[in-house]
Formats: sequence, C-alpha cells, structure tokens
Amino acid sequence: MSEFEGWIKWLEPVFLLWKPEDPGYERPAYRDWTKEEDEPKYSPEKELALLDKQILASDGFDIDFTHFRCVFNYHLAYLDSHEFVDEPETTRDLLERLSRKALDDYNQESRTQFEFVKVVKANFHFCCAIMFLITFEVVDPYDNLIKLFQTRVRHAEDIVTEYVFCRPKPNQGVECIGVKNNDGKDVQTNVKEQEIGVGASICHKE
Repeated sequence: MSEFEGWIKWLEPVFLLWKPEDPGYERPAYRDWTKEEDEPKYSPEKELALLDKQILASDGFDIDFTHFRCVFNYHLAYLDSHEFVDEPETTRDLLERLSRKALDDYNQESRTQFEFVKVVKANFHFCCAIMFLITFEVVDPYDNLIKLFQTRVRHAEDIVTEYVFCRPKPNQGVECIGVKNNDGKDVQTNVKEQEIGVGASICHKE
C-alpha cells in the first residue's frame, strides 16, 4: 500500500452539513416523530458531540439517527430504496452482494465457514466513492446460531470496490467459531487447537 492510501483505513471524522435553519435544509427521512414537541431539542453542537461519541464507540456501524435534526456527513442507508442502484435492484441487493463477497474473503483468509443470512442495516459516507458500513447476519456452523458481522466497503459502481475489512461484530456477547463441531470436543478444546494453528480462527467475547 502506498503512503497515500492510508486514509481509506481511517475512521472518517464527523462534520456538520446542514442545520434546520439553513436555506435549502430538508428534513431527514429518519426523523419519524410527528409532533413538534416530541422532537429532540439538542443544539447542533450537542448533536455533533453525540454523533461523534456513537461513531467512535462503534466505528460508525451503530448510530441512532433519530436523535438528530441536523444533517451530517454520516447517513443511514435505506435498504428498500434505489439510491445507489437502478430499478428493479434495491440498495439491499447491492449491500447483500458486497457483504457476501466480504464474507467469502473472510472465510477464505480465516479458514472458516460462516454462512451469509441477510443485511441488517448500513450507514454510509462519501469517500471519493461511497464508504458503506454494513452490519449483516451469518450462521456459525459450530452451533448453528446467528451471529453478527460487520464489513466496511468503499464502492462506486463500475469504478471501484474496495473491501477495507470484514469481521465479527465486537462485543456482541458470543463467540464466533466458524467451523463445524463434529468431533465431539468441547468449545475450549477447539479454541486451544485453533490458537496453535489447527482449524479456524476465533472471535473472542470482548
């Protein structure tokens, strides 16, 4: 990687685009409250601080946009829209393709066998393309339970698709093994073997 490519790996800092009183301001679609008195009353500065805290805590994957009246550089992706694709394809279809490829690469590199289930949600920001931060479900073949994965992908149709990383979601309270448990051994025995290079890698609870 050249010295000029490192910025892609960094977490994009949050910044303000529009305040409600700005000319041309459009109410974000995620503002689902109906009564004016029910709206959050945070100042733009407090909204910025709150969003920054959420982004830093989750690497941009977990953001509660309903707190914000202002518009920032981070946005919620609407899965059933056609914002990034032509009909009849939807944003969900695009994010599913990206997630499947990211998971395939992860499985190959980690010698795991996680199976893709569905996209749960995604945020995005512009990044000389679009940087998607996608959360999706997988089935862990070890216990056949659904676990959460995250992938960060920089994408512009017919121009660039760069898979920055794919990983089990941190701090989800479960272990991600990724291989079938057909040898009769308990979890800890399998973990010890994986740590010395036998079998696949493991995601520990953090």
